[in-house]
Amino acid sequence: MLLLWLSGCALMQPKQVTVKPELMPIAAPLGPARRIVQQINAVWGDRQESLLAVLELDARHIAMAGLSNDGLSLFHLTYDGNTVVSDKSPLLPESVHPEFIISDLQLVYWPIAELQKKLPAEWRLEEAGNKRFLTVSGKKQVEVNYLSPDPVWPKAVELVNFQYNYRLYIKTISYDLISE
Repeated sequence: MLLLWLSGCALMQPKQVTVKPELMPIAAPLGPARRIVQQINAVWGDRQESLLAVLELDARHIAMAGLSNDGLSLFHLTYDGNTVVSDKSPLLPESVHPEFIISDLQLVYWPIAELQKKLPAEWRLEEAGNKRFLTVSGKKQVEVNYLSPDPVWPKAVELVNFQYNYRLYIKTISYDLISE
């Protein structure tokens, strides 16, 4: 999901910055088994890009493929609860970190109690109405706005990352339960 943001941020960061940005700790995969197709629009600075994301999730793994609007494969990644493995297009900058994609996905869709188990002491994740807020040492880092709330899988979401200055608009096109 953050593919576009990360490539944009790579262009915006000074050349001397070599430290990998800090991300929210990744939680375990969760069931039920499902396949989800989403349109993701990323906005950073004066740029806007979009991609199609195909997710397969169950209690043992997360698999994701990112496609351009023309159907070109941009990346594939899997997460088994311990390790993120990715394969990305050579067109993408080296600074694209697939862990951010899963981290944002979980920040939006995972139960808040599951995420709170993984957070460092100075990190806080809270819900209020149709919003989630991630703060670090009292400073708001990320806000998630559920534009069309749904108890199973919200269909339209906006994620605003204040720390890295990007915004994601996520629209779920299809959500299907699959057999494990």
